Amino acid sequence: MVIDRVALIVSDLDRVEDDYVRTFGCSVEQRDAIDPSLTRVLRIPHTRGRRSLLRLGRERIELLEFAGSGGRVYPPGSTSTDLWFQHMAIVVNDMTHAHQRVMMSRRFKEISRHGPVRLPDNSGGVTAFKFRDHDGHPLELLAFPEGRIPGEWRQAGGSGPFLGVDHSALAISDTATNTRFFRSVFGFSVGARTENRGPEQDALDDVDDVQVSVTRIAPDLPAPRFELLHYHVGTRRRIPPDTAGNDIAATYSVVQVASLDATGAALARCGMPLADDDIVTLHEGTRAVLVAGPEGHRLLVEEEGSG
Repeated sequence: MVIDRVALIVSDLDRVEDDYVRTFGCSVEQRDAIDPSLTRVLRIPHTRGRRSLLRLGRERIELLEFAGSGGRVYPPGSTSTDLWFQHMAIVVNDMTHAHQRVMMSRRFKEISRHGPVRLPDNSGGVTAFKFRDHDGHPLELLAFPEGRIPGEWRQAGGSGPFLGVDHSALAISDTATNTRFFRSVFGFSVGARTENRGPEQDALDDVDDVQVSVTRIAPDLPAPRFELLHYHVGTRRRIPPDTAGNDIAATYSVVQVASLDATGAALARCGMPLADDDIVTLHEGTRAVLVAGPEGHRLLVEEEGSG
C-alpha cells in the first residue's frame, strides 16, 4: 500500500505546469487528455480535459484541467483552518534559495506573514513557509534542522533546493475520527503528534492565537504521507457537500491498495459502504473508486496490479 501522488484541479494547465517546472524543477512525466473513465470515477461524466503528470524527486504531482467546463474557483478568504485546506509540503535543502525562487514568480502568493519561520523544538524545529499557487492551492516549503534530517531526504535527488513532496496535510475537526478512519480502512499507522502554538505558528499560518494538533499518518511508508491538522481556532468551515470533482478545491490523493474488495469491506464496517457502480475500471485496466474521508477529503483508491 502506498500514497502514490497528489492531484490538483487547475484552471490553466499550461500556466501551472510551467510554474511548477520553472520554480520547483519538476519534470513532465506524462501529458495527455483526461480519459473518460477517470471523469466517471471522479463523478463528473461527460467532461473533457487535459492532464499532466509531474515528478519532483521520487514523488509525483498530477495536474488536471477541465477545459470549457471548469468548476468553482478556490473559495475566497480561505485560511489554513478551513477544512478544505490541504497543503502539499515540499522538502528543501536551502530555504533561503527556495524561498527566493518562489517569490520570483508573481503567481505565487504568501500565506506566512514574514517569510520562512523556524518553529520551536517542541513543534519539530523545522523551518517552514506557506504560500499559494495561482489557483489558490496551498503549498509549504519545509526544511529540517541540521542533524535531524530524515535519511530519505539526506539521500534525495531533487532539482536544486527542491527535493520532493514529504506529505499532504489535511485540515480536520476531529483527530480521533480521522485516525480511526485511516487505520481501519487502509491500515495506516499513526505516528508522532505535536501541539503547535505561539507566535511562530501564528506567523506561519497567518492566524492569530492559533493552536493546531498535528498528527502524522503512515510514517512508515515512503513519501508522500499524510498529516492531520486539527485547528482549535479560526474559521474552520466545512467542505461544502456539493463540491464537484472539477472544482479547484477538489484536491485528491491517490492511494494504491492490494485489494479494492478488502478496502470496500473495511469501508462497509465503518458505515461507508460502496454502491455497485462506484468502482470504475480505468483505461489501463486498473480498478478504482473515489472515497470521501470523514471530513470530505477525497481519496482516489486504485487497486495495485489490476491493470
